[in-house]
Amino acid sequence: PWNDSFIPTSVHDEIPVYNKTDYAIATTLETGQTAFEWDSSEESYVRPDKEDLVIYELLVRDFIGSHDYKDLMDTLDYIADLGVNAIELMPIMEFEGNESWGYNPMYFFAPDKYYGKKEDLKSFIQACHQKGIAVILDMVLNHAFGLNPMVRMYWDEAAGKPSADSPWFNQDPTHPFNVGYDFNHESTYTQNFVDSVNAYWVNEYHFDGYRFDLSKGFTQTNNPDDVGAWSSFDQSRIDILNRMSTKLWETDAEAYVILEHFADNAEETALAAEGMLLWRNVGFPYWKALGGESTESFQGATAVSHVSYMESHDEQRQLWEVFQEGSTADGYNTRDTTIALERLKMNAAFLYTLPGPKMLWQFGELGYDIDINFNGRVGNKPLVWGDGSLGYYEDPLRKYTYDAFSAILGLRKLIDEEANVNYAYDFSGDTRAITIDSDDLDVLVIGNFGLTTNDMSFSYTETGNWYDYFSGGTFSVDAVNVSMTLAPGEFKIFTSNQVSEGFAGVVEVFENPVTVAPNVFGPDDEITITFDATKGSADGTEGLVGASKVYMHGGVVFDDVNSEALENIVGTLTDDGLGEMTKVAGSDDAWEITITPTDYFSITSGEAVRLGVYFRDADNSNRGKGFRGSTIFLDMELNGELVTITPAQFDQDTQVTLTFDARFGNRGLVGVDKVYFHSGIALSENSVEFDDFIKGNWGEDDGIGLMTRSSTNDNQWQITMTPTTYYGMSDTDIAYRLAFVFRNADGSRKGEGIVGDFENGTVLANGDIFYNIP
Repeated sequence: PWNDSFIPTSVHDEIPVYNKTDYAIATTLETGQTAFEWDSSEESYVRPDKEDLVIYELLVRDFIGSHDYKDLMDTLDYIADLGVNAIELMPIMEFEGNESWGYNPMYFFAPDKYYGKKEDLKSFIQACHQKGIAVILDMVLNHAFGLNPMVRMYWDEAAGKPSADSPWFNQDPTHPFNVGYDFNHESTYTQNFVDSVNAYWVNEYHFDGYRFDLSKGFTQTNNPDDVGAWSSFDQSRIDILNRMSTKLWETDAEAYVILEHFADNAEETALAAEGMLLWRNVGFPYWKALGGESTESFQGATAVSHVSYMESHDEQRQLWEVFQEGSTADGYNTRDTTIALERLKMNAAFLYTLPGPKMLWQFGELGYDIDINFNGRVGNKPLVWGDGSLGYYEDPLRKYTYDAFSAILGLRKLIDEEANVNYAYDFSGDTRAITIDSDDLDVLVIGNFGLTTNDMSFSYTETGNWYDYFSGGTFSVDAVNVSMTLAPGEFKIFTSNQVSEGFAGVVEVFENPVTVAPNVFGPDDEITITFDATKGSADGTEGLVGASKVYMHGGVVFDDVNSEALENIVGTLTDDGLGEMTKVAGSDDAWEITITPTDYFSITSGEAVRLGVYFRDADNSNRGKGFRGSTIFLDMELNGELVTITPAQFDQDTQVTLTFDARFGNRGLVGVDKVYFHSGIALSENSVEFDDFIKGNWGEDDGIGLMTRSSTNDNQWQITMTPTTYYGMSDTDIAYRLAFVFRNADGSRKGEGIVGDFENGTVLANGDIFYNIP
């Protein structure tokens, strides 16, 4: 009565009128229903082998604006053409409310009407099977929520929790990650219920298996507050999951069982030995490499017993992470969207060609870069297509990213079809390689995850003709051991057989057409900007190679180091001499101009932090731009420091004002509305710990450590305090260093330092800042 009236008839047009809220939820029963007529194709459908799965995780609500199975069916070509062979639907059984991720289940046998009719769900699964796509259901059996009838039938009103005699639920959860009310999985009542649920969805709806949410919670070993103890080896939990899976396989011998487990390795190994797959989050090493930091190995993604993924519904998006913490060097900026998308293709090549099942979160193939905490963690996220959307579907750069993912998954399918496939890996350093050797097809994947051009040595599996998978070119290999020079972000896939004609324009190599001398400069410095027309993108025109005149057209970005909004633009797009460049002596296609930004762009107020430029001929009929037609941004040296404390000389009893400038360090808090000072005291001279005096509750907007925005710079924040009183130190405590990082209100974004020393302080590898007390 609280939810169904808000479901449009276009989604479900047979919802009974029922408004008796005093009686809570009613269940409708209908006798004499007409059975769904499954197509004969269901008899011949064959599921992909579990080791070959490439799963597309999908939340119906955020995938299509209409949030219904009928329209989801219409997008199946988009999903199938990508090359995945399974779709995992986030929970669709009746959950509390309408706008939900589905992890708050009430009625475990009823599809939630918010996504359409049950017949529509069956039609969708049938259509998937006809395209060779398995459908996996995200099943929530760790807990139920308060409107669930089994919770309500055995309820302790005074205590506000299930009663002690509940046959299904623990009164108190046995583990620290529980939400809702915790099932007792050692109860035979719960086991019978679980078996009924699992059998129902594979029999009635033809689901191909399950991803079991929070499977580590299927335990009666009581660790309500200790995550480490809860995650340690638990034989009773193994027994519970073995019993459940065995019972499911009696109903459907080939059903997938995938566990969101994240427990002790020995426990996961034991579960895998019984035929279950486990989730493996490899997002961290991949986004670190995406951002130019090559200290983490991809080795964890090679396991055939685990479904490895860069993103899931629970992980922050790869590009968003890089936009906060990506590195830059010599005009190459991994935070630039165009460059980040190109590097994301390299990530895909180094994940989906590896053995074992893999997963892709929806729109990862388009480089979805919206913060997971946008509109609240489980709130609606912007769509990529349709009116008012992000427009990714029409964006050629995103289309190239989709095409690259599709091409890589197409190659993976060819590899999966080969016999006697062997892999070798080099996952150390900036340059990395995957070698795949099989009976008929050999594949070599190489890539430069660094920020500068690198030479790499590698080995082909044999001499003879090889083929460039993306360009379609053929070349001869005379010696198996070779070296090659790769630009930053450049990757190659070579095959021993010609399995593609190439994919025009899908993958490109970054070349910076602009150099600045000096390369570090501020607004008041005289600089010479040189443009090489042979490297400049033509931007849909003929480009500027051979041009008789070249003009620079540009402007200034104020305050926000991540912004691309140009002001004080110079250039009229006519042959008026404003911005005209001079040809570099001895060159036909290199042009230069010498300016002082303050004078040239008439900077009289505001802090200029970037220049944005492109180039044109005299009548603006042809242009030269940056990588893939982008505006070229030149970052200027900023005035200020990451952290300053005044007075400069102070001790622990001095009142000080600490100023944090979000434009420095990792720039993770540029443009946020609130900043919190999360801090502590280091009690020894060489300590790199916060020790005991921690102030701040991460993720809580409770005012503890809240900073004040500067009146002169929106990205500067201040807090005034006296260490001894602020941290509650005793008379005998001696503070040697302040230890701190910064965060936004909900803790989803972090402001931290870049590794290395700065004046009077140190930044650790994890970004924590330690400021010496003079």
